[in-house]
Amino acid sequence: MITDLPPSTRRARELVAREVAAMLGAGLLYPFGFAMGKPRSRPRLKEQRTIVLVHGYLANRTTMLPLHAYLKLRRLGPILSFDYASTAGIERSARALKQFCRERVRGGRIDLVCHSLGGVVARCWLQELGGARRVDRCITLSSPHRGTYGAYWVASRVGRELRPDSLIMSRLEASRGGASRVKFTSVVAGSDNIVFPRVFASHEELVHVPDVGHVGMLFSPTVLRTVADRL
Repeated sequence: MITDLPPSTRRARELVAREVAAMLGAGLLYPFGFAMGKPRSRPRLKEQRTIVLVHGYLANRTTMLPLHAYLKLRRLGPILSFDYASTAGIERSARALKQFCRERVRGGRIDLVCHSLGGVVARCWLQELGGARRVDRCITLSSPHRGTYGAYWVASRVGRELRPDSLIMSRLEASRGGASRVKFTSVVAGSDNIVFPRVFASHEELVHVPDVGHVGMLFSPTVLRTVADRL
């Protein structure tokens, strides 16, 4: 029997309104992703620490702009945003992340901050494609580490891959040791309407934020502070 995390005590109307506002905000940011220039490569510095942001399914790097801005305010970085075609599937996206970090981060160590599908893509790179050699920390925001029952309603390649009983979910669970040196923190939305049960978004260190939804995490001051504090 699966024991889920406790739900929010706030009224459902308030939680829905917050999530709708967050989705509208993400939708307004989305077109700017096509106008943003190509991320610059970082110099080869042994002591450098680079933060790489990885967006979620059917999104682009603009959804990570609030977090990017907050981390800059906290004087963390340098920061790069990885943009990828999330519909291509987890493994292909993981290979693209590997190539991105090889080309754009040419020295030093890497910290990953990933939303939703991005966290699963990152784990595939870390556990199965050698990424753990370059990465010290991976922070995931509402990532379906054990899949989500909502994926059974998504008629796409990614939908099939994110089913709890899928082959790739089983593989990632079996290969966890491949990233044993990486410190994982999973920030879980207590009012997530995409990853359910919500506990399926937990992986190693767990930070439960009860009053935010799946997209609302990207705009939540609590979540932004949690990420910055861990970095």
